[in-house]
This record gives sequence, C-alpha cells and structure tokens, in this order.
Amino acid sequence: MEKDGRFSRKIFWTVNAIAFAFFIALMAVATKYDLRINHALSDGDSFFADLFAIVGELPAYAVVPVGGVMVFFNAGLFSEKYQRVLIRAVGCLAVFGGWFFFFYAGTKLTDVPHLLGFSLVGAAGIGALSLWVGSLVRRERMEKLFKYGVFLIVFTLVTLAVIQISKNVFCRMRYRDMLKEGNFDGFTPWYKINVGRENPNPDYHYTSFPSGHTSSAAHVFVLCVLCDLYPALNNKRVRAVMNACCFAFVAVVGIARIVDDAHFLSDVLVGGYITYLIYVLCRYLFFGKGKYNFRITEKT
Repeated sequence: MEKDGRFSRKIFWTVNAIAFAFFIALMAVATKYDLRINHALSDGDSFFADLFAIVGELPAYAVVPVGGVMVFFNAGLFSEKYQRVLIRAVGCLAVFGGWFFFFYAGTKLTDVPHLLGFSLVGAAGIGALSLWVGSLVRRERMEKLFKYGVFLIVFTLVTLAVIQISKNVFCRMRYRDMLKEGNFDGFTPWYKINVGRENPNPDYHYTSFPSGHTSSAAHVFVLCVLCDLYPALNNKRVRAVMNACCFAFVAVVGIARIVDDAHFLSDVLVGGYITYLIYVLCRYLFFGKGKYNFRITEKT
C-alpha cells in the first residue's frame, strides 16, 4: 500500500513538472507574440466565444453555493448552540449569496431588465432548491462532505482575492478596448506593473491580466478531490480522465476568451495556472496525508 502511495506521488510530481514546463514554454510564446495571436484569432461576433464566456464562469459561481449546502447541513457536528447557529448562517450566506452573485455579476447573452430584482428572485429560487436537494442526502454522507464544503469556499475566496489584487496591480488594457480606440498604443506586456496607471477612458476596464474567466473555469478541478473522498473513484484511470477533462475545459475557455477579444494568451495562461496552484495548495492543506474527514476532536 505504501509502495502504491509513493508511485502515485511520483506520477503526480512528474505530470505537474511536465505541465509547468509546458506553461513556461507557452508563456515564452505569449511574451513575444501576445498581440499577434489576438490579431489572428480575433472574432468579436463568435457564438463559440459568447457561449464559453457564460459556461466558463459556472464552476466558480457554483462552487460556493454547493459548498454552502454542505456546511449548512453539518451544523449538527458541533455541540454548542452558538456554533450551530454560526455554521448555518455561514452556509445560508454561501448558498444564497453565491447564487445572487451568479445572477447579478455573471456573463449573460443579453441584457437583463431589473437586474437587482432578477438576481434576488433567481438566488431565492435556486438557493431554496439547493437546500432542498441537500436535505435529501443521507446524514452520514453529508458529514463526510463537510470538510469538502469548507474547502470549496476557502479555495474560491482565496483565488478571487489573488486574481482581483493581480488585476489591480497590472492594470492591463483589454484587446477589445484597443480595437475601439483604433490603435494598439495601450498595449503593455504581461510583466509590466501599472499600479496607479491613468486610464483616459473610464468606460474601459483595465483588468485584462490575469483572466478571471479562465480562473473561474479552473475551479472545475475541485471535482478531482472526489477521487480522494470516494474509494470507487480512487484509481489512476479515473484520476487521469478527470484531470484531462478539467484541463481540456480550461483550455477551451482560455481560447474562447482570446477569440472574444477579452484577453491575451498570457492572461489566460496565468489566470488558469495561478488558480490551479492555489487548488493544489488548498487540497494538500485540507486533504493531504489522509485528512479526509472532519473531527471535532482527534481520536487518541
């Protein structure tokens, strides 16, 4: 068994080393050809790009409400009444707040009238449905998912903070705004820090680097943690397929963001890879060395 564990870790580090080398190689290409790649792939009227602008955000928006359901229904794990109340409040906030953010801030195909009211109604409906579905899960199974739910929320909040801070540090102009200007004088390489940059046009969003959509898409990797939690999924073939599907999804979303004139290659590479690294770190902190289940007190 110990030998199998060492073999799995060896595969993990080998695959990640190859992925890192691939990332560095693509970043080298992006550093030199970012603008040319956008010139070649630009298609602001692409249905493919519009579709994945919506689909690409779904993993990040769904992660918090789903984690909130898992937290809400595990308040019984705590003995003190104030603890149970607090856990339920956090769960409710994650469920309804997460779905509200999805309806209010998520990418849409068309403009929605009365956006605030639409978002409140949508969050109330989907949030209530989420809690009802959660109530159907057996207690023993839900208890096993408590730590996973906390992991989902923490991972998303940390990632969101890192991505948003990075956007405000680099203040990179979007390709679509350069097209509106009719020139590319506002282009800056990905590594140039532009804190305090003067933005002559307030209608433009200088938030190109790193890509928030690709970061959101990379949240899909949280599905791979289920391989740790459930023995039926814990084999090399299932892990390989799940990771490959997650990688392919993130790659398609990244390409769509370039086609949609929203980001450069370096934007999507860094957005996706930063999120993946945060995922790996959080996964280790929550589930490394067999720490799969939550316990109020450790057994002695």
